[in-house]
Amino acid sequence: MLEYPEIKTIAEQMNTVLPGKTIQQVDFPGLERKFVFSNQAEEEFNQRLVGQTIVTITPVGNHLFIATSGGAVLNIGDTGGKLLYHADQSSVPARYDLKVSFSDGSSLTLSVQMWGFIAAVSAEEAAQHQASILEEARDPLSEHVTPTAFLRWLQAWEEAPKISAKKWIISRKYVTGLGNGYVQEIMFRAGIHPRRKMNTLSDAEATRLLTAVQSTVRDALTNGGRNAEFDLFGNRGRFATALNKDTVNQPCPNCGSFIEKFSFEGGACYICPVCQPLEPAQH
Repeated sequence: MLEYPEIKTIAEQMNTVLPGKTIQQVDFPGLERKFVFSNQAEEEFNQRLVGQTIVTITPVGNHLFIATSGGAVLNIGDTGGKLLYHADQSSVPARYDLKVSFSDGSSLTLSVQMWGFIAAVSAEEAAQHQASILEEARDPLSEHVTPTAFLRWLQAWEEAPKISAKKWIISRKYVTGLGNGYVQEIMFRAGIHPRRKMNTLSDAEATRLLTAVQSTVRDALTNGGRNAEFDLFGNRGRFATALNKDTVNQPCPNCGSFIEKFSFEGGACYICPVCQPLEPAQH
């Protein structure tokens, strides 16, 4: 899935090539696919977007908001797959779920893997959606996301006894834009077991968890996202997680214990049982 680091990377790249381009046509064959979510027909996309000029691209969480001069906004988010820019038609894939063609012969395609959300909305609707994303959670690199603020929030969070550390990340509580792609790295850096309930974390552990979120995001951004994903120009990201399917039964890079795998909260988890103990430390 394209998560916060990939979306932010792609948005920065889009802002170097898309502003000033005029939309000539929108093709949306992905409407026929079960897990490409939109409540709009291809005709409506064309009515709203054709003839409009791209102004700016804004990333919020794991969503992109592509604003046009006429007030229409193309919203793409919660998606896996490849979102690619094509300077000409020679590199356009044979299969795609969305294609935005520009008057200069260039285009943008989205080929969805797993699922994806696509909508053409007004500027007001886009602003409301952005606000809803940030209503319960925050940009992980926001100046307002600090250990002190996080500890205060966690102590008051009524769901803390029921929510695991992994679910806290993937359900986007307090920070937004991250999912299964970065959970392993964050948990490993923090030294916290994915099954740990949030109310069992000491202040030191909770601070480590937030620090791990932010350091992982910063490192992934520096490297253009995870090496399992692609940027706007089809280049793989350079960020590799320390634990993954290839490290199972291999020595932990920190302590040498063997990496374990188990399923939890809708996906595989990879942990070091020594560095990430299930039981809270006894004080």
